[in-house]
Amino acid sequence: MKRWLQVSFAGFAGSLLVALGLAVWPLVGDYIRAERNMRSVEAYGELLTAANRISAERGPSNVMMSIQPGSDEAAAARLAAFRTATDRSLEQILALPRTWTHQSVLLTLGERIGEARRLLQTARLAVDEVAALPIAMRQSADTRQAIDGMIAVADSYQSVLDISARVLAHQDPSLIGATLIAQSASDLREFGGRIASGLIPAVSLGEKLSADELDRFVRTEGRLLEIDRLLRTQTLFEDDETARRLAQDIRQRFFGDGLNFLRRLVAKGREGGRYGADPAVIMSVYVPTLKPLEDLRVFALSHMIETFKAQSREALTRLLLTLVCSALFLALAFRFLYSVRTTILIPLMAARDMVVSLADNRPARSLGSQVPINELRTLFSAIAVLAQQTSERRRLLEQFRAQAETDRLTGLANRRRFEALATQAMKSARAGQMGLLYFDLDLFKRVNDTFGHHAGDEVLVEVARRLEALVAGQIVLARLGGDEFAVLCIDLDEAVQRTVAEAILAVLSEPFEIEGRRLRIGSSIGIAVLRDEGVTFETLCRQADIALYQAKATGRNRFCVYADGMEAAFQERNAAERDNLPGDGRAGADPAPSTPSRRRLPPAA
Repeated sequence: MKRWLQVSFAGFAGSLLVALGLAVWPLVGDYIRAERNMRSVEAYGELLTAANRISAERGPSNVMMSIQPGSDEAAAARLAAFRTATDRSLEQILALPRTWTHQSVLLTLGERIGEARRLLQTARLAVDEVAALPIAMRQSADTRQAIDGMIAVADSYQSVLDISARVLAHQDPSLIGATLIAQSASDLREFGGRIASGLIPAVSLGEKLSADELDRFVRTEGRLLEIDRLLRTQTLFEDDETARRLAQDIRQRFFGDGLNFLRRLVAKGREGGRYGADPAVIMSVYVPTLKPLEDLRVFALSHMIETFKAQSREALTRLLLTLVCSALFLALAFRFLYSVRTTILIPLMAARDMVVSLADNRPARSLGSQVPINELRTLFSAIAVLAQQTSERRRLLEQFRAQAETDRLTGLANRRRFEALATQAMKSARAGQMGLLYFDLDLFKRVNDTFGHHAGDEVLVEVARRLEALVAGQIVLARLGGDEFAVLCIDLDEAVQRTVAEAILAVLSEPFEIEGRRLRIGSSIGIAVLRDEGVTFETLCRQADIALYQAKATGRNRFCVYADGMEAAFQERNAAERDNLPGDGRAGADPAPSTPSRRRLPPAA
């Protein structure tokens, strides 16, 4: 039943979500498209702004090429400011296309922008070379070449605008009209600047206009009139009051005042070189008439952005309304599903989990009175009784296990627990990073014989207390039996193992206060360092045993580290001792062991 309910609920919920998705997805698409178009137009606007910066830089460049070097610091500062603005704009647009076009187009745009920047640097050098010469040494051909270089930068950059316009048209055909207006407005600004720049060489040197310069003026003027006629055909200038005012301002200020001013200069240039004004004066009179052209470009871009913002808001509104209505319907449907799930399905699954936990000997949490259905509450009550009985059994088992693995006298791990921990640690031990220390208490037999076993037990308890103060998380301490102890050093190198042994010797050499008596015992320690990851635990035990024997044989109250050849020496010494009487000849002394420390852990395999 549980599986059937889960499948049914999942199918019903999935059907609702699919229906919602089918209703919402077109609205999401409209919103995404409007947002993408808005970002794309903003990026395109930055490209047009860079084009305008390149065009605007020609004005102060022309002024610098018409005055004496160093005669006008304000003009030089103005040119530097225009150049900085151009460079900043070109830097900004290098990151823009990543958000609105494809990788292949990005590469092409990057190459075209890079080429325009290289041409710009070359053109600036030409302008600076002409501006550095005294007016008497300047040639009109050099000035004209410098101006043509700046115009070539604009022509090169035009390919960036063309590619971007095609990308926008491919992205959304509805963008074609808006981009056409914006680019036409930018072209008006570009050619409006060019037509004046073409007159600068002759005016700056007071020369008569050449036939080529006159022809350029006529062709550029025709291009401006053609762009103006194209713009007038756009419905934007009929439907929008601001656009109509801008168009009228352009006709009056630029095509009226600005072009007529240049036409008068051309008329004087045909007759001779008496223009009656220098390039700085010409720029101060003519450049303000270009302002309506720049305003038209800004307005066209702003109008495009606002249009797509309005589309985005409208799409978002429809999307939100649809989502709210759908959410209300889904809330009612899922409220029903949730009620069935919480009152029936979850309690049944919880009951199952409780039974599984009890079977696995794990704690089980009962829902108890939280279940709203009487029949299910009865079920959980029965399971709770079973859980209580199981918990009591588990507690007893844990208590028995702890008793079985703990030394009753000292509270340390016993032989069984120590052997299990050591065997587990050997599985991941690294050579040189694990060691086993065996040690027992020197003169402990004398304590038992002289003061009784009760005093001996107190000594063992105090020994355990002192040792526990030394160990850390990577050191395992155990009492194996009698006065025999073992230490397992995990992930500690030989130097640390020696330090542990020295610390044990130090704390066990201090006097013991037992029943008002001061006793001294000491200890002997054998250390077996894991030299090879292939060594078994049984072998490590035997090595520690032999090292302990060696420590006792060399004077006691010291430690010895097992080394190659030590086992052979032990066998020889053991054989010799069997031929002699046991004991070291000292009354009351502990006899030296003739075998490795009474087999504290499993013997060698």
